[in-house]
Amino acid sequence: MKVRMIGKKAGAFQVKYMPTGKNANDIRAYLKEYEIKTGRKVDVLLIDYLDLMHPIGQKISAENLFVKDKYVSEELRNLAMELNCIFVTASQLNRSSVEEIEFDHSHISGGISKINTADNLIGIFTSRAMRERGRYQIQLMKTRSSSGVGQKIDLGFDVDTLRIVDLGEDDDTNSYQSAPSNGSSVLDSIKRNTAQTTAETREDPAEGASVGKIKAQTDSTKLRDFLNNLGDE
Repeated sequence: MKVRMIGKKAGAFQVKYMPTGKNANDIRAYLKEYEIKTGRKVDVLLIDYLDLMHPIGQKISAENLFVKDKYVSEELRNLAMELNCIFVTASQLNRSSVEEIEFDHSHISGGISKINTADNLIGIFTSRAMRERGRYQIQLMKTRSSSGVGQKIDLGFDVDTLRIVDLGEDDDTNSYQSAPSNGSSVLDSIKRNTAQTTAETREDPAEGASVGKIKAQTDSTKLRDFLNNLGDE
């Protein structure tokens, strides 16, 4: 009930599976049907992903990726202009980008015609070390209406919830720390209980029990002066 009440003040997210080989007309027909049934207008359209689609009524060889992607990208752009909505799609990277840390247009698989049609092109980069630190990075590879080409933006990444968030000003040099999950809280409680039990069951040396290792505490300033005076004597 709480979710439904909050949902009345929020937007709607609809997921639709379509088999490989669909075109822009198939998406247009589904959206028209969705608007008629729900009375809602689509604000954002996400397609995953453009490489799996075919052009409308065009007999194009699968090997001619430049022409195929050119038709598909232009048809989807026209659909977004017709619906007056934000349109986002994804594209695969090729083999040459596996070991790269900076992406360019040559790392995009398929035809470069889809890059020419796009208004903004953003690369998403992460590595195992970055994921362990809770970091993602987006690289602005093309921006039609700004001067942000070449800029890199770091984002926070929660490995438990897979959520990507903006980093604050104080998080530029620190790893992203999210709210502790259930697993983390349980682990912390186990560590605290173990430390408390160890402290309570420690034996008293006065009763003849063995003494553990004693960590020596030495003033670093006095030790440094002592070592410097050794040569004088």
